[in-house]
Amino acid sequence: MTTKNNAPKIVTKPDKTFTINLTLTTEEINSGYQSTLKSIQSDFEIKGFRKGKAPLDVVKQNISESKVIEEVLSHLISHAYSHIITDNKLKPIIQPQVKILNPPITLDKEWQVEITGCELPETTLNPKYKDEVKKINLSKDDDNQKLTNIMESMVKNSKVDMPSILIKADVEKKLADLVDQTQQAGLTVAQYLKNRQQTVEQYQASLEVQVKNEWITNLAIDKIAKEEKLEVSQQEVDELVNKNKQLAQNLNLVYYLLTQQKVFEFLKKL
Repeated sequence: MTTKNNAPKIVTKPDKTFTINLTLTTEEINSGYQSTLKSIQSDFEIKGFRKGKAPLDVVKQNISESKVIEEVLSHLISHAYSHIITDNKLKPIIQPQVKILNPPITLDKEWQVEITGCELPETTLNPKYKDEVKKINLSKDDDNQKLTNIMESMVKNSKVDMPSILIKADVEKKLADLVDQTQQAGLTVAQYLKNRQQTVEQYQASLEVQVKNEWITNLAIDKIAKEEKLEVSQQEVDELVNKNKQLAQNLNLVYYLLTQQKVFEFLKKL
């Protein structure tokens, strides 16, 4: 385990981003290396030895040391990160970003690691949103337009310090999804964007705005639900899952959909 002298340093920011700097000692690294080798040894097959019976030095000579070191790094970071977020009561909402501060990683020195993540950002909602929603409800727009206007009002009246790491993670996911979709359609991303008369930079910028607005909308919905005590019952969850069995695989989505529905019903009645 990490000693007190090498205790992780944690810095948190107002936007709920946190950075963890930790040192993995040579003792931890070599212990992890030996454990990983033994794990590989248990399934290792090579001519002249039965499965799992090859000596460690034979195993070591016939595998990629760099891949073993990568596996050791992944295991040690995962183990350390899990303990750190538990001990410090952090509640990360995305996969952390990991950076090695003293590359290259070798077995004969400590590894300096920086881990960056974020928690759910805080939301402040201007009470005047209710007056705007009342005006929207009295307008002659159709229901779909009213809903669009209500969501725009929620975004406009919400104050959120959005973590850039959160926006970046979602944008990268959407870009990866776009690559998959265009490949399935037999297109490149460049061809797809050319048809839309957009550059990659323009498309990415639009995604950033879209992702930010989606997060602010969702955070505002959650804020209104808590302020107005709009709670979802287990019976409501069960009824929705019974209508769509696939939703049983993602109960968080079920709670969100029902909360969203309750919030919009509340806003329509203002």
